[in-house]
Amino acid sequence: MKIEPSIHTSKSGKEITIREAIISDAHSLRNCILSYINGVTIPFTREEFDQSDAEIENWINELNAAPNSLLLVAEYEGEIIGNIDVTSSRRSMLQHTGYIGMGIHEDWQNCGVGSFLFQKMIDSYEKNDNIELLWLQVFGTNQSGLHMYRKFGFEENGRQEKFIKTPDGNYIDNVIMTKTLI
Repeated sequence: MKIEPSIHTSKSGKEITIREAIISDAHSLRNCILSYINGVTIPFTREEFDQSDAEIENWINELNAAPNSLLLVAEYEGEIIGNIDVTSSRRSMLQHTGYIGMGIHEDWQNCGVGSFLFQKMIDSYEKNDNIELLWLQVFGTNQSGLHMYRKFGFEENGRQEKFIKTPDGNYIDNVIMTKTLI
């Protein structure tokens, strides 16, 4: 997909660029991901995230090459501060769906960056006749995420109780949400 960059103003008045990821973003994107992998909103720990810059480059290449997939980044003063990706299925019966993953740098959470990324992604897929349904998974405890997804028209379709077990032994529900585009 070809997406034109756009400029957005954060709640604090800072100009943020939303654009497609490019190979040279790999190191900055890796640092951004490391900042938000904390086991609180993503079922992944820092110890488990061992992707090199080269592996991030491959991920960027794969998503950019797939016809209905997308990887957008939010950038401020040359640094990646957030990302959203949509992966379309290669399976014929699921090719009409796109799975969403998103993360915002810990220093930029609750500043509107997630909404900028989400809106840009939704706008892109509303123009794409091949993707009819977007879906995501979110921690049942992630109230700000649940609120934002509902704001963009996503509905809860399922809840897997106690699906996530935190390192300290607590359980969290996994919430499945979808948005139909047709």
